[in-house]
Amino acid sequence: MRIAVGGIEHETCGFAAPSPTAAATTLISVARSIKYGEELRSLGDANTIVDGLVRGVRETGHEHVPLLWIDANTSPPVTRESLESAIEDLLDRLRKALPVDGVLLSLHGAFAAEGVDDADGEVLSRVRQLVGPKVPVMAVHDLHCNISPVMEQAANVMVVERTYPHVDMAERGVHTARIMARTITGEARPTMAVRYLPLLWSAARMIDAEPPMSDAVRKLQELDRRPGVLSASIGVGYQWIDNPTVGTSVIVVTDNDAALAERYANELAEWVWDRRSQWQRDPLPPDSALAQGEQLGKYPIVLAEQGDNTGGGAAGDATEILRLFIARKLVPSAVLYMVDPEVAAQAVSAGVGAEMDVLLGGKSEPLVGPPVPMRVRVRAVSNGRFTYDGPMWAGVVGEMGPSAWLEQDGVHVVVISGRHQPVDLAFCRTLGLDCRQIRYLAVKSTGHFRSGFAPIAGSIFNVDTASTLSHDFRRLPYTRLGRSMYPIDMEVRWDR
Repeated sequence: MRIAVGGIEHETCGFAAPSPTAAATTLISVARSIKYGEELRSLGDANTIVDGLVRGVRETGHEHVPLLWIDANTSPPVTRESLESAIEDLLDRLRKALPVDGVLLSLHGAFAAEGVDDADGEVLSRVRQLVGPKVPVMAVHDLHCNISPVMEQAANVMVVERTYPHVDMAERGVHTARIMARTITGEARPTMAVRYLPLLWSAARMIDAEPPMSDAVRKLQELDRRPGVLSASIGVGYQWIDNPTVGTSVIVVTDNDAALAERYANELAEWVWDRRSQWQRDPLPPDSALAQGEQLGKYPIVLAEQGDNTGGGAAGDATEILRLFIARKLVPSAVLYMVDPEVAAQAVSAGVGAEMDVLLGGKSEPLVGPPVPMRVRVRAVSNGRFTYDGPMWAGVVGEMGPSAWLEQDGVHVVVISGRHQPVDLAFCRTLGLDCRQIRYLAVKSTGHFRSGFAPIAGSIFNVDTASTLSHDFRRLPYTRLGRSMYPIDMEVRWDR
């Protein structure tokens, strides 16, 4: 049997400022990785959804028909032309490959383009239109997906990651490929039910290694074990865009039993909704987190600056925590990573060992704080190319752009040119910076950093600063959600 595999992945941040270096945001301009056709055949070993899909097709003994895979960094909405170009490229490759027995897609689930709120739904609908109603189409989505009725109508099966950081990307891809294999051989007949909840889920409560998210994962695992269930998922949503798809969803897929899928989807949705207050967390300022960390006395104290998370679409140049480290003489300390291509270029030009005056960070917008004047020594420079080795993106090549490790009196800053979050220790290791020796670590990340940093951390705190991605949902300028949402409206009701 022939199974087509491809993907167009983009998480769209509607509240982020466009990159100052880009005239227009396109999928190509923000792409982290692009694989065309035969290039996909070499995949299967890394921890990505597409690698998992390819591996699953291979392991089940079916023929892998490669399409294309565009994996883009989070950014503002891409142009409509860029979306159309990507979809047409995908469809053209699929059209030439027909007939196929199934289509497997990696789609983030929170993708929008200019004038298109639901780009994932557009991709799925166009694929469905091309292959017809009888060919199974299945998609795997990021945990931070905004599932829509259009997506539900176009797909036979939708599966969502369960972990944050996303260490289960390949696993969920393999899981979905196995469902596809059983479907096209007639061993299973998937029936899917989706429920949409008026709930905005705090990112600090999505970390699967600790309650309450660990309880949600256990609930899904318990559903997996029930007779007749093929898959169960919770999509916690991506909240930093203003469109009607935003919100939490649950998905249950059963084997040829629509009534059972409906019943279990209602049960799962009610389980999530009844605990809606548990998915929220009050803001935590950095100084309060430091006080808690010092009281615990477990080092390094890691401050996760979730509002300036470059992985979520922020600029990555907020300076509040850097100023705090300097003012309090908290050493040794480090900020990972400050996105400042001007300073990175200056350091690369000056070379290792040079001392120089810089104005670091604070250049994207006034909200993130003023640039910090520093007299730094260049400890190391890099072209930014390396390979991740932590469990989340193990084997994936990273491209930070021209980068440098700078130090001022025991305060260390890794400065990069591209908008990337620290996921594991590999890049710092290439520079020679041993994060295990740092007492105070600030990471511009919400959860993915835990993939590599949790094993060395003494204590971890998700902190809130003045930055783009506010986690106080009442502060976000929503106008187009189309419904009342908890916790903005604490009295909102969900009726199944």
